[in-house]
Amino acid sequence: MNCSNQMLYTIQYGDTLYNLALRYNTTVDDIMGNNASLNPYNLIVGSQIVLCPNSKNSTVITTPALSPNGLKLITEMNSLWTQHVFWTRLFLISVAEDLKDLEFTKKRLLRNPSDIANVYRRYYEEEIANRIEQLLTEHLVIGGDLIVALKNGNTALASDLSKRWYKNADDMSEYFSSFNPFYDKEDLRKMFYTHLQLTTQEVSARLAKDYAADIAAFDMAENVLISLDLIFYLVGENGKYTHIKNIKNFTKHFPGHKAKIEAFAIENDIRFNNKEDLISLFEFCIKL
Repeated sequence: MNCSNQMLYTIQYGDTLYNLALRYNTTVDDIMGNNASLNPYNLIVGSQIVLCPNSKNSTVITTPALSPNGLKLITEMNSLWTQHVFWTRLFLISVAEDLKDLEFTKKRLLRNPSDIANVYRRYYEEEIANRIEQLLTEHLVIGGDLIVALKNGNTALASDLSKRWYKNADDMSEYFSSFNPFYDKEDLRKMFYTHLQLTTQEVSARLAKDYAADIAAFDMAENVLISLDLIFYLVGENGKYTHIKNIKNFTKHFPGHKAKIEAFAIENDIRFNNKEDLISLFEFCIKL
């Protein structure tokens, strides 16, 4: 693509194409188009890629330097989404190989939604965390049943479960984007769909005893969901990660300026579920 303001960006720990697209107001497709040999599932820290900021013609968000708390949060979410993929893999192997650890593995896998939801509880209302746990549990239960159906050769049931699995992915995309305006529903849908496709490839290859293809699919699937570690968008001083859901939640990050921020929010009718409004408020605050 043509770009008048190309820049070289050095990959850092925790980066994904999705969060880079959010940060520089471009798209994953544009990043891939500018970097033909880039493997989106294996971003190498220290390597450089070409970005075209502002290709969505919207305000660029400059991400603050990563604080220790921010790094801790990313690391924790990375770990939980990695566990999600790994325990799914261990479950499918237990099913495919008729291993005796199946029930124990399934029990550990189904703990993952609660672990992830507990992180959200620190930043969001209980209702949101509960819904996230419900959706992720549905995702794992449907996926587990699909693996068993494929193992048993029940194609009719597998087809029905596959449709339900993708419907759940649609529901997750809809819901995640509803409570965080920095999430794009279609980008989320694409990410979840890719996760489902790669997991299905893993299962099919494993059942066919094509272990090379099985491992190759897992290598790609391992990194797809890591994009969700940045469901926490950056705002505030000292590079702290937080979520903004109301004026009280916002002003605590700018001590000493509460009255000015509240006045600006009222005067400009700031909506906390609107991305452009939050950017406007943030830009006002960092100038105080």
